[in-house]
Amino acid sequence: MNIQPLGSNKFIVALSRDDLKELDITYDTMDYSNIETRRVIWTILDSVRRNTGRDIDPSGNLIIEAAPDSSGGCVLMFTVPVSHSNIGTVISKTNPTQIFEFNSVNDLLDALSAVEIREKRIFTNGRKFRAEFPTQQTALCFPVLQEFGKFVGNDSMTAAATHEHWQEVSKSTS
Repeated sequence: MNIQPLGSNKFIVALSRDDLKELDITYDTMDYSNIETRRVIWTILDSVRRNTGRDIDPSGNLIIEAAPDSSGGCVLMFTVPVSHSNIGTVISKTNPTQIFEFNSVNDLLDALSAVEIREKRIFTNGRKFRAEFPTQQTALCFPVLQEFGKFVGNDSMTAAATHEHWQEVSKSTS
């Protein structure tokens, strides 16, 4: 289990195939309405508390986004909403990519040279650049990518807006 804090209200937990096996769950069976999934989430949050000192109440407002990874594991992004709206706890199986925006081609190139991500799509709007990466490949290098650009989303709406309104200039697949 790899835990990466992303700020005061977000963190990513990368679970390997072995972690999922040890927790007795699969990505496909994750559903917060299932008591076993809730048990796993509570176990993960207990590990987060032990490793980071952050005490997250799973019965409070919490957003959990899940994406599979190609090695049979999965990546979970936990967000504690900063607003006091009544969101509740939800597991959302999101678009399996993450999109980062860069202010210049130099920032984009610096980010790409700092991380080893084989699959990517690069877009431009004429002024800025966006890079779309598979979530499982960015889980461990998320903080490095944020040094050069900003995370703009991993939901299907952000991906659709990028694909529709930005021009694709490069695509690499493994």
